[in-house]
Amino acid sequence: MKIESVDVQKIAGEFGTPVYVYSMTALRQSIEEIRQLAPVTRYAMKACSNVRVLKEMLQHGIKIDSVSIYEVKRALRAGFKPEDICFTSDVFAYPGDVLFCLENEIFTNCGTLGMLEEYGRAFEEANQGNHKVSIRINPGEGAGHSKKTNTGGPYSKHGIWYENLDEARAIAKKHSLTISGVHIHIGSGGDMEHLKRLTGKLVDFAKGFSDLEVVNFGGGLPYQYNPELPQEEISGYKSILAERVKVLEDYFGRKIICEIEPGRRFVAGCGYLIGEVRALNHTFDEDGKRLDYVLGNIGFCHLLRPMAYGSFHPIWIAGDDLGPEQDIIVAGPVCESGDVLTQKDEEPVPRRLPLPKTGDLIVVGGAGAYGFAMSSNYNTQPLLPEVAVEGGKYQLTRRRQTLDDMLQEETS
Repeated sequence: MKIESVDVQKIAGEFGTPVYVYSMTALRQSIEEIRQLAPVTRYAMKACSNVRVLKEMLQHGIKIDSVSIYEVKRALRAGFKPEDICFTSDVFAYPGDVLFCLENEIFTNCGTLGMLEEYGRAFEEANQGNHKVSIRINPGEGAGHSKKTNTGGPYSKHGIWYENLDEARAIAKKHSLTISGVHIHIGSGGDMEHLKRLTGKLVDFAKGFSDLEVVNFGGGLPYQYNPELPQEEISGYKSILAERVKVLEDYFGRKIICEIEPGRRFVAGCGYLIGEVRALNHTFDEDGKRLDYVLGNIGFCHLLRPMAYGSFHPIWIAGDDLGPEQDIIVAGPVCESGDVLTQKDEEPVPRRLPLPKTGDLIVVGGAGAYGFAMSSNYNTQPLLPEVAVEGGKYQLTRRRQTLDDMLQEETS
């Protein structure tokens, strides 16, 4: 099996396993697809903040949506200018965060009334910085491939509730702020019908802000992880957005900037996680049916999505003299029963794959979004190396973490 023109065996042999790999060609294809949809496109960098990925975005004119001050600083180090970055959050997580935004004139998108209040107080006290802010609105409903990724509705912590917008306007007026932007994000994994309906709601909310300059319709573009199914079509979103913005421009009689900020759709398909088969095991269910397990070295500390959301990821086996295809459950090394790559509704689900042997490779696709970004040191596992592939060339963009790296912050 190859990623672009590079054999996965070669990458594994040089960098060891597990290892994350990113196809630059696939990334550029998704950038080109998405940037056609709106005049201003931001990348929600929480999906994957690898420096090579960020620099690719920068080179293609994509701006940044960040959700922490450390992400803002990371984007600045990658070469983005302050005016290219929007900070979206529900809180200022650390002392000094709000002053950093003011001093560096980072456009701030406030997701709660409390955050807007804190920004206003700090703006008055500092007597400097950007008086223009954006607010994130909770429209009363959301969508997502999991309840955990649904970011709208009464059970979502995100956004200023749509019935509280008068209070947001009052806070802004009290602190001499200008609400120049409105934003919505309903969740990751919705569909075009949800996006169409919710963008219409945002237009209605936006009409209540007389100083409006920017309307950000968020992310949430659908992505199909199963390669046996057709990829979700998103080109029609362009006309939906154009219609929405025209309504606002006709209403206000001036130009309104239209933005979107996908994350997953940009990078999911460019990422792979290569692991290695370490053992085979089997059990029998209550009906006496044999269940075959392939145990590899990819755990949920490396790829959390299957355990956290029951997410589907395509899996391939790479090796010589593979056995016949059969139903197998692919699991990892972590000391948790939920450490299974092939699962649904918190239950192991067999996948039809060639029966491997110890030493064969497990290649997980769709790993570019929320793969490395959500990995951890659980079980004192090191963070993985990351490799960028372009054509027949490949380059290490992050080395594998060592035990010394993990322990260096400990004081005794």
